[in-house]
Amino acid sequence: MKQHITSLQLNQCIIDSANQMQMQRSQSEDYVLVNVERGLLGVFDSVGGRDRNLLVSHLAGITTSSALEALSEADRQVAPAQIETLLQTLIRLADTKIASLVLPPEHKRPATTTALGILSVRNSQAFLSLAHIGDSRIYLLRNGHPLQRLTEDHGYFSFAMQQGLLSREDSWRIEQARSAQDLSSRDKEHFDKRNKITCAVGWSDFSSIPTRSLALLPGDRVLFCTDGVHDNLADQEIEEALSASTECSAQNLVSAAYHRSQQPDFRAKPDDISAIHVLYQPH
Repeated sequence: MKQHITSLQLNQCIIDSANQMQMQRSQSEDYVLVNVERGLLGVFDSVGGRDRNLLVSHLAGITTSSALEALSEADRQVAPAQIETLLQTLIRLADTKIASLVLPPEHKRPATTTALGILSVRNSQAFLSLAHIGDSRIYLLRNGHPLQRLTEDHGYFSFAMQQGLLSREDSWRIEQARSAQDLSSRDKEHFDKRNKITCAVGWSDFSSIPTRSLALLPGDRVLFCTDGVHDNLADQEIEEALSASTECSAQNLVSAAYHRSQQPDFRAKPDDISAIHVLYQPH
């Protein structure tokens, strides 16, 4: 299977990324974006089967990076709150680009998820600003703290909670299950819907784009990943993999998720798998 790995350094951050295609294809349906000069990081995942191999994940990533490159230095050197607004603008540009594609009327409209972030430094403090649509995720692992999700999926479990079908506790328990014996038959019905999303870039079906910014502390690790990682690995397994080594963490995660996807395992889900790992390690 084709793999892609990069190692970069930016503003005292060490960054590595990895992608694993599920099947032999000319391109992964995921797109991993690492623009080191602009501090732009992101993962994109084409919504399965809807793009007729147009790979709108790649189109969205290239559109996003090109739009940021076109901005003046002054427009890029802004406070984290303004960077959040910029991220929203970049995602909407990608949405418009995909929505404008001319396709045969019998084809479903293509779309992609995204988890997008910009690393910046202001007054000697490093920041991560982020935005997302769909079920690609961003996690934070901070020294002395458990793994934290920085994004909340636009997916089935969020929908089920909003509709009163599941409590937050039950949603977490079901989504994180590692064995069929942990779930009732009704729970299993919910679990089997975990890959459904409620909005995506290209469908123009989101009223707002969630954003946030956080100051980075020494030793912080940030993970961007597509659902090929978090559907195959529970959050505890992701945390364990990140804690095991600071080197090639993205590749270790992608390899672990791919191995799971090939097993007769309860959580196994064949998919393209992508990750970006950021370690903030100031001198």
